[in-house]
Amino acid sequence: MIQISDGQSLLDICLQELGTVAVLHELALANRLAITEPLRAGQLLVVPASIAARPDVAAYFAARQQRINTSLGSELEEAEPDPVDRLLDFDIRDFSKNDFN
Repeated sequence: MIQISDGQSLLDICLQELGTVAVLHELALANRLAITEPLRAGQLLVVPASIAARPDVAAYFAARQQRINTSLGSELEEAEPDPVDRLLDFDIRDFSKNDFN
């Protein structure tokens, strides 16, 4: 079992624990999840054994105590809309018929 950190996805867990994303469907099936289902921090997942796993890659991350996390999780902030409307200075006289030939 693996405990999920904030912002981790099934793809992150595949890389971290099994060393490849090729086992994504196996991981989702073992946990009765859709492959795109968001995970919650603290959630526990079963990590199935797989013949497609790459233990050498998983061991690389484990040896460095690296947790794969490709998202900012709850720290993700929505961007503010651009305050400048780009069409404010639009004027049809800015264009010539030759611009479109």
